[in-house]
Amino acid sequence: NTGTNAEEARVIAAAIIDHARNSPEHSLGVATFSVKQRRAIQDELELLRREHQDVEPFFQQHASEPFFIKNLENVQGDERDVIFISCTYGPSEIGGRVYQRFGPINSDVGWRRLNVLFTRSKKRMHIFSSMRAEDILISETSKRGVIALRNFLDYAEKGSMDGTPLHTGKAPDSDFEI
Repeated sequence: NTGTNAEEARVIAAAIIDHARNSPEHSLGVATFSVKQRRAIQDELELLRREHQDVEPFFQQHASEPFFIKNLENVQGDERDVIFISCTYGPSEIGGRVYQRFGPINSDVGWRRLNVLFTRSKKRMHIFSSMRAEDILISETSKRGVIALRNFLDYAEKGSMDGTPLHTGKAPDSDFEI
């Protein structure tokens, strides 16, 4: 597990170019689960920007909400119309097992970082992942962040959450909850 996913970086860089070309009116941010993945995406995007100079105006046009690529620890406070999330981690080969190491998400406060990340988009978010929810193994000792990641991927795959919603009687406290 190198902290990078080269194929995911290439796909995301291409998706950024596609966004710049087809949805330039929407601001865009990219969040990664590791610093190394942030660099990999930046490198791939730099190569594509040289090939597709027609999209350069997009990278200058959102002065109040400029395009960014940031790792999980640095994305707090940065809302954009659209957020691309690079899950980074996954099997080293197709059909292989996923090592249960998810960088900062494995920490005691990993769930907080995910909560911040999942509330950064104002209009939509795109999840890029080479693993599925079922690849994340949960046990009694699993950290809250790992459980949150598994539940989030499950939600992204199905479009709904398992179980009955828990009604607390409180007002929603975020745009994401609404």
